[in-house]
Amino acid sequence: MTTSSVYVYLQRPDNAEWVTVGRYTLDRPNGNQGLASGSFKYAPSYLQAGHTWLIDPVNLAKLDEVPYPAARYNGLTDVLRDISPDSWGKFLLQKEHNLSDFAHEFDYLLHSGNTDRWGALVIGSSRKPSTSNIASPKMPKLTDMIEELQMMSSQRPAKHPEIRKRLMKTLSSGGARPKATVQDGKNFWIVKPTISSDTSNVALLEHACMQMGSRAKLNMAETYVHQDDARAAVLVKRFDRVGSQRHMVLSGASLLQTEYPANTGRNNDNSRWSYPLLAQSLRAIGVPDVDLVELFGRMIFNALVGNDDDHPRNHAVVWNQTEKKWRLSPAFDVVPNMLETPTSLSMQLSQGRWDILNEALFGDWKYFGFSSMGQSQDYANKLMVDTISASHSLEEDGLSSDDAYLIRLRIKTVSLKLKA
Repeated sequence: MTTSSVYVYLQRPDNAEWVTVGRYTLDRPNGNQGLASGSFKYAPSYLQAGHTWLIDPVNLAKLDEVPYPAARYNGLTDVLRDISPDSWGKFLLQKEHNLSDFAHEFDYLLHSGNTDRWGALVIGSSRKPSTSNIASPKMPKLTDMIEELQMMSSQRPAKHPEIRKRLMKTLSSGGARPKATVQDGKNFWIVKPTISSDTSNVALLEHACMQMGSRAKLNMAETYVHQDDARAAVLVKRFDRVGSQRHMVLSGASLLQTEYPANTGRNNDNSRWSYPLLAQSLRAIGVPDVDLVELFGRMIFNALVGNDDDHPRNHAVVWNQTEKKWRLSPAFDVVPNMLETPTSLSMQLSQGRWDILNEALFGDWKYFGFSSMGQSQDYANKLMVDTISASHSLEEDGLSSDDAYLIRLRIKTVSLKLKA
């Protein structure tokens, strides 16, 4: 067995200072053959200082010195998996560091830099945090960066070597598509370009869908489109940082105590991928009912537009220091499936039901902050009307007339089915 450990640092929500919040330890068989075991332990200094911020109120829910065993990801603590790369970052790290397809999640955590991590946690090897490797690097011209991301997605040599070198240091943000972060004043934006394998203009599609959701009065992350000759990209405003302050976040996967992607080999399938279960978890950590209604609205919206990529890692909570509570984050990664009209979502609409049907949609209404089924139906009907109305501006958001027509037709068809 080989034992490895890292210290975990938190940027305090109240004064932006960095503190050591705990230590993560991993024991794994040599050669990565077999199951590993890991644990997280809050630092004595963190407890003695009287800090009360729980970095994970579900899986690390008590501030004590008892080690918390990691039940998922072959021994990697959930909240640390949240700040690790997903498939895009893993693909690049495999090439850069000669990692095998069977590399442990911990290896990806170690090799991805702290500058672009999701939320307010970073890692290091010393007991006390050092800010030298935390500050976000200044990115170059946006058009050059988009071009380089497209070159990387096609596995072509660097056209802008210095930009590629910087991009390779910022692989912590999740997702399956090439992306990078740029700063505009105090705001940070995730840049997601179209790539050669796209069958439709995904950048415009995501922007138009997010704008439509906002007009339908859902809390969507702010977006805008950058278009330059043949290069298009959607820029999505990050909700986990403003200026030098990073905000604590936790994924829906961590809240649901499930893995993403699902790992059926370790008896951890998608049975906990569920909107009602997520709503119950939100309520348990003190999220107000208005956010539960919002979650219900997003479930309806995903069904209407055909976004079946609504997996648990595409949901999150963010810590609000002013309110001193967790809140449902703005919606993100809401992109309709344009290849076929989905008949089900990735998350259950009600217990054991993934299918987009009336009885599935309203089967567990009581978990979403409503006082009756009728109230949930009234809300759903209004949201459907608002979405239909909002869809008339899709072309103004840059969507092609064919794509806009398809989405409008889908929304109207699904609305009729859900009212039946």
